[in-house]
Formats: sequence, C-alpha cells, structure tokens
Amino acid sequence: MPEEDDPLDALIRQEGLRHAPPAALAGRIQGALRMADAQRSAPGRSSRQTAWPWLRGLALFGAGAATAWGLALSLLVLPAQDVLSDAVTDSHVRSLMGSHLADVASSDRHTVKPWFAGKLDFSPPVVDLADEGLPLTGGRLDYLDGRPVAALVYRAGSHIVNLFVWPAPDGTPTVPVSAARRGYNLVHWTEAGMQFWAASDLNAKELAAFAQRLRERLATADPSP
Repeated sequence: MPEEDDPLDALIRQEGLRHAPPAALAGRIQGALRMADAQRSAPGRSSRQTAWPWLRGLALFGAGAATAWGLALSLLVLPAQDVLSDAVTDSHVRSLMGSHLADVASSDRHTVKPWFAGKLDFSPPVVDLADEGLPLTGGRLDYLDGRPVAALVYRAGSHIVNLFVWPAPDGTPTVPVSAARRGYNLVHWTEAGMQFWAASDLNAKELAAFAQRLRERLATADPSP
C-alpha cells in the first residue's frame, strides 16, 4: 500500500518551492574542494607531511640511543683510583703465589736500594723498620699504572706488606687514604714526589700504623744508598 504524502511535501512539490544555494556560497565550496585536491596532489607538501613524522621519530630514537650510550659509559668507566686499587691488589696477590715475592732478598737497605739502579728510571726511597717490628725482607720489580715500579717487601709477624713506589704525576703531597679490595687492605699517599701504595692482609688500623711509621722514617732517612 503506497505511503500517503506528507502534506508539507505535497505542498512543496505542487508549488515548486526549491531554494538554490547563493552563488557566493557555491563558489566558496567549489574553491575549498579544489584547494583540498591541490594539497593532496602537491608533491612537496606531501613529502614534507610524510617525512616529518619519520624524521621526528628518528630524532627521538637518536636522543634515546645517545642517553643509553652515555649511561653505559658512566657505568663501565671506573674512577682511576678504583682501577689502580684493583691493580695493586692483583700485584700483591700474585707476589704471594709461588716464589716471586722478592727479586733481591735482603733486610739491608744498602743492598736493596742499589739493586734497583739501572732497572728503574728513578731511585725509590728504602727504609728498614726492624726496630718497629716491621723488618724489610727484600724488593722486586713490578708493573703498575702503565710503568715499572719498585715493590718493597716488609713483614709484620706472619703478614706480608707490599709497598709499591713510583714517581707521582704532579708530585703534590697527599695524606694517606685507606681502601679495601677483596679482603685486603690498602693505604696510599704521595710525598717527596713519589706515590706510595701499601697492600696487606693486616687489618686497616695496623696497616695505617705501618704507613705512619714509614712516613716518619722517610722524613728523616738518609737519601743516599
């Protein structure tokens, strides 16, 4: 059954009431459509629109990668003193293995000190602390901080103290600083243009006392062989 016309629709059809859009409005609509088509087909703008998200993503990735790389370097690169502390500890442990504690075995400083002549480009200060219960037992060559160094060996009861000596880079005196590595205690300081690193399984207080006695004796020692 056909639907009955709405009275208003019937009236519109009968009277021919149709409203065309104003010419200005139609022109604006057509112009907007043409501009949209031109923007979609313009190669330069399309390339920029396509490239910009990609370039921004690449920049963000690069910034993230640089941050991650910097963090990795900060974690991997240790302070120089930490690296040197590990190297001193390694040298001390190696000296206790086998029979390479001393290249020259003597408690006489007048024997130990001249032994280094011609083997090093410096003359290490050598003192004996036998009257302090810390006798000198010998010396050897070692390698630390990228160069040959003197290693002086002292005994404290059943304990061995390795004293590593080599020229300081700038010679500025420093006070003794204690550290610990893998169960061994360390004390290091700079004076008289030399770096001193003592390593032992003595407890920290006893090793600090050794360093203090050594420094006092070095201050009054005869520099001659």
